Amino acid sequence: MARKKREGPKEQGAPMWMVTYGDMMSLLLTFFVLIVSFSQIEVSKFKAAIGSLRGALQPWNPDPTGSTMIMSPTIRFGKARTTEEAIDEIMEVVEGEGLSNWVEVEETAGGIRIIFSDPVLFDVASDAMKPGVIGIIDKLVRVAEKIESREVLIEGHTDDSPINTDRFPTNWELSAARALSVLKYFQSKGFPPEKLVAVGYGEYRPREKLPPNATSAQKAVNRRVEIFLRMSQPISRMSTDFSYNTGDIADWGD
Repeated sequence: MARKKREGPKEQGAPMWMVTYGDMMSLLLTFFVLIVSFSQIEVSKFKAAIGSLRGALQPWNPDPTGSTMIMSPTIRFGKARTTEEAIDEIMEVVEGEGLSNWVEVEETAGGIRIIFSDPVLFDVASDAMKPGVIGIIDKLVRVAEKIESREVLIEGHTDDSPINTDRFPTNWELSAARALSVLKYFQSKGFPPEKLVAVGYGEYRPREKLPPNATSAQKAVNRRVEIFLRMSQPISRMSTDFSYNTGDIADWGD
């Protein structure tokens, strides 16, 4: 009796039509991805997404010498003006007025900060702006209008030397009055008052902690007025500081 030849095990796998079906689905997926990529992106939603992403990545400082760098897109503000252009314009004004030693310009995560060190804006124990600085404040108002600042915060700061006059019993009143004086000038030039904020910090937010026996020249670093132009969108952090010099103002105080 002849024996039947034993057949080997059948190979398991997907049917042939499945391969063709999978290729077709891949092509369709690619087609729809291309359609979405070529569609129009809403600018407002795109900026909001970019702002959230940049805020999340803000604490991270990439090493430019490494193999990987993330290039952030430039976000324009207001009338097609970038923050960098606004800072360049402010710096040109500062240098043109010969105030490079007493004015600093910083780009922060939320806007632009301009720091006026003593005694650029005010005389001793006074809240009246000096006539010689009206020009730079006027140009600063124009810059704030061009970039359409969401808010202008003006901060007054003094040193810890006590003051006791009929008009200013303490440094609180002096610092607040100086900030308010700058605010009123912004308003007088037609800047929207609802975007203006004035704050007086007295001596309680110094830039540097100094010993009790510090001289008036050493305390000058804490006597200042800061103007912060808050932007509508968050921006990357960088700073462009002018050098600070107190050697020529040793006899001036609050």
